[in-house]
Amino acid sequence: MKLSKGMTAFIVFILLVVFAYVNYTYVYQPRMLKIEQLDKDIELTTKKIIEGRRIAARLEPLREEYAVLLEKLAFLEVLLPMEKEIPDLLVMIQDTLTEFNVDFTTFTPQNISWQKDRIYGNMPMTMSLTASYFDLIAYLDRIENLPRIIDAKTLRLTRAGTEADNLNISITMYAYVLRKEGSN
Repeated sequence: MKLSKGMTAFIVFILLVVFAYVNYTYVYQPRMLKIEQLDKDIELTTKKIIEGRRIAARLEPLREEYAVLLEKLAFLEVLLPMEKEIPDLLVMIQDTLTEFNVDFTTFTPQNISWQKDRIYGNMPMTMSLTASYFDLIAYLDRIENLPRIIDAKTLRLTRAGTEADNLNISITMYAYVLRKEGSN
């Protein structure tokens, strides 16, 4: 059986169409999808590289800022006692009282109130003292120059009996305390 030239051409045409369809469906389209995916990956990777370079450019100033902050923290650790150092601080304040001609009737440290989202808390201390005005000034000056941060918040003065020189003093001070590592 001999096929005519027209039939042979038609069969060759059909085979070419089937070959083109199979090639397009099973080779060309998957490769185009893969190319599109790779183009998206390249674009995403390029954006990440640009972001990484931007971050890397900021890294050195951030390291310098971190070093400065560490120095400030080391300085604050000197000024702010840790919670375990509170007894030493209280003894230091009491010793300062006895250095001057200041008599204390009460000295009451209270519980530490921790500041939210801060590395420190404050510990109120109330004292009742009897001293002359100038001894009180000298005492407060010494407290101000202690190596710890202590603020006098309230100060109430009344005359001590009939003596003009002595005063009854009620004072509330706050000592700032550094939070223990790892506690929030």
